[in-house]
Amino acid sequence: KQNSEVILAKQQVNDFALETAESPVGYSVNNVQSQGGTSPTQDFVDAFTMLNGLAITDPNSGYNPTAPYVGRDPRLAATVFYNGSLWLKRGVQTFEGGLDKPNTPSVTQTRTGYYLRKFLADNSNSTSYSSQSHNFVYFRYAEIILNYAEALNEVGSTELAVQQIMLIRQRAGIQAGSSGRYGIAVGISQTDMRTLIRNERRIELSFEEHRFWDLRRWKLGGTELNKTLSGMKITEDVNGNLTYQIVPVTTITFQDKLYHMPIPYNETVTDANLKQNFGW
Repeated sequence: KQNSEVILAKQQVNDFALETAESPVGYSVNNVQSQGGTSPTQDFVDAFTMLNGLAITDPNSGYNPTAPYVGRDPRLAATVFYNGSLWLKRGVQTFEGGLDKPNTPSVTQTRTGYYLRKFLADNSNSTSYSSQSHNFVYFRYAEIILNYAEALNEVGSTELAVQQIMLIRQRAGIQAGSSGRYGIAVGISQTDMRTLIRNERRIELSFEEHRFWDLRRWKLGGTELNKTLSGMKITEDVNGNLTYQIVPVTTITFQDKLYHMPIPYNETVTDANLKQNFGW
C-alpha cells in the first residue's frame, strides 16, 4: 500500500486467501490444503534469462539443462514455484510422486511442474500464512519504462531503448557484466531489440494481465497462441538424483477474429450500416 512505484491499484483488505489459493498443493495451513490454482508453463519459465542477462538458448549463457533453475534471472524465483523452491521451511517437491505432485486422483495438482509464486508474501521461513496486502496493481512505473523503450525502438532510437531496459534489469538483479549492458549485445539491431523488449514485458509484467493484450496489438496471436504448451516432468531415482524432461501438456488455438471483440447483436440490428467485426 505504500509502494512508491505503484500508480494505480485495486485496494483490498489484508488476508491470506491468495496464499491458500496459489501455494503448492502439498502445504496445509490450519488444516486447509493449499490449492495450487495456477500452473505456469515451461514456455514461460524458458523466457527468463540467466543472471548474466543472456537467453538460455545462447551458448554463452551458462545454462545447464540438468540444473535448469540455477543461475537464473532472480525474477524467476520471485514469480514461479519450481522444484526445490523454499516454502514454509521445506523445499517444494514437484518431481513425480513428490508432496506437491503426488499424482493422486483425489488431489488437484500442477499440470506443468510449476506453481505461481508472484503476488504472495514471502513465506519461505514461516510456519503458516499470515494476513497480507494483496492489492492488485493496474499501473506501475516499470510499465512506463517498458512502454517508453518500445516506443523508442519503433522510431529507430534503439540505443536509447537499450538504456531503458537496462534500468529494468538492474532493478531486477541482473548482472551488468564486463560490458555494463546487462546482457544486451553491443550494436543490437532494431529487430532483435524488439524481440528482447517483448520478452522483457512478458516476464516483468507477468500475470498482471498485459500479455493478453500485448499479443493482440503485436498481431502475434497466430504464432504465440497456436501451439502446444509444455511442462517439466521431473523423476527422482533411488539415490535422489533428478532427471528433467520437457513434456507437452496442452494445445491452444487462436482465430484471427479474436483480435477484436464482437459488436453486440442488438447494436448491429439498429443500424443496417453498422458492420460486424470480422469473423463474428
